[in-house]
Amino acid sequence: QSQSQSQSQSQSQNQSQSQSTSPPPSPSQSPLTGDTSSQRQRLVTSRAAENLFWMGRYTERTENTMRLVRLSLEILGSENQNLPCLLNFITRMATRHGLVRAGVPAASQAHRVFERSLIAGLWDKELATSVGFNLRAVRLAAASVRERLSPEHWRLLEQAESRFFKPAQDRTDAESSAPSTPDTVAVQRLLADTSQMLAALTGAQTDRMSRDDGWRLLSIGRHIERLEFLSSALSEAVQLGLIGEQAGFDAVLDLFDSTISFHAQYQQSRTPQALMDLLVTNSDNPRSLGWVAHTLRSRLRRMGQLADGATLPLAELVPHLIELTPEALWPLTSLASRQPIQADSPLPLHTALAHCQTAARDVSDQLCGLFFTHSGEARYSVGA
Repeated sequence: QSQSQSQSQSQSQNQSQSQSTSPPPSPSQSPLTGDTSSQRQRLVTSRAAENLFWMGRYTERTENTMRLVRLSLEILGSENQNLPCLLNFITRMATRHGLVRAGVPAASQAHRVFERSLIAGLWDKELATSVGFNLRAVRLAAASVRERLSPEHWRLLEQAESRFFKPAQDRTDAESSAPSTPDTVAVQRLLADTSQMLAALTGAQTDRMSRDDGWRLLSIGRHIERLEFLSSALSEAVQLGLIGEQAGFDAVLDLFDSTISFHAQYQQSRTPQALMDLLVTNSDNPRSLGWVAHTLRSRLRRMGQLADGATLPLAELVPHLIELTPEALWPLTSLASRQPIQADSPLPLHTALAHCQTAARDVSDQLCGLFFTHSGEARYSVGA
């Protein structure tokens, strides 16, 4: 920061010197046009950069886990509630992402117990992976960089958090001798409303913030989170044989938020190759792993002028999925899609999905080491 201040002071001195030897600008000219405006670059502190990065990650994590809970509740209340592969899928995904506490019976063993635990966990403040915890973490991270947010952006964050926690607060205030869990319909309605507010929030992050390096870190955080979540979800779905069941096929599309896109492009062509085309190799679908990986790689390259180019090698850790073909990932001669396919099978898709998950973790860890170190050796600042 002291370096930044001295740089600003020297720039001010240079500007004053040039003004004393040059004619004053005409009234039609802005003092921040041309080369002058491009030179006025401030630095983002390590702490602010970290908060922007985690604001992006927690926003995406909240969206993903909320969609997973909504899908799980829909399955548990549908005609497919006894389909083993679906019940195993929501159990494994909910457990993996910490949406139910340890020791809760699987959905296939105790439907209603699992459902009640899933609902109760939404507002669990002690569960560091709950939807409520993640939503609150978005607001806390945003509070540290509030000067970057519009008043509408901040109000939207506060409203989303307060409305989401209202049912839990009402139950606490009631202090009944036999507290009840909100019914599933009310919870689904709350999740739908919160999802709409999150969509508005992500829109504000995309279109209402300056696209500087601080914003790029926020975007990188979102895409790291999306790459890890969706690749792990697709890996679980393939291993459990969801692709071979119509309800399972639909569940995967739902979790990827790609149902409308699939029906528009493929109608009823429910083949593994069609799914790979839309969810893995597609360059236009923002929920496709290929699109996410390509965007993440572009963001990292765009920051290549920082940290002595240290983000450029990180970009190369991200797989090039768009260059693959659906048939390369899932050969037409491979095992029938109705059979569960183990992770150690020769299906090339498994290698690609494992690569995505490893890349997401490695890029995150190395970025934290580059920009978010608050003790020990000083690293790098981020240009705004």
